[in-house]
Amino acid sequence: MESLLVQLKKDFYTHISSLQAYTLPQTKPTLTVLTDEELQELEHVWVELSVWQRQQAH
Repeated sequence: MESLLVQLKKDFYTHISSLQAYTLPQTKPTLTVLTDEELQELEHVWVELSVWQRQQAH
């Protein structure tokens, strides 16, 4: 389960980075606007949602 959580965290940052790349150069990166605490909270919610979605699929 721990390796899944690590992978989900990596997926979160990959997803955020891909969204940022898609919107550039029209907008400024939002990651620089977020505090570390806000980014950690988003990561936490992303992981919880991903785990919930996997449980619903089974």
